[in-house]
Amino acid sequence: MSHPVLPAKDEGLALVLTILGFFFVAGLQYFYIGKIFTGILFLLTLGFLYVGTIISLFTIRGETRRVNARRAYGYS
Repeated sequence: MSHPVLPAKDEGLALVLTILGFFFVAGLQYFYIGKIFTGILFLLTLGFLYVGTIISLFTIRGETRRVNARRAYGYS
């Protein structure tokens, strides 16, 4: 049985949401890529006092690629 392929998440938008975390709401990038628990954690801790948000600037593209790969194989 074939599963429908889910649309890919945009790496650029995930990066923009990460940058917006410095000014508005931290964790939006994780809600966007489907990591709800991590998004809530960032939201409640202000992105681990912005240290986590800085780290996310460098890691969100890779995380988005991993999510897209999982979605392409139907593991979402």
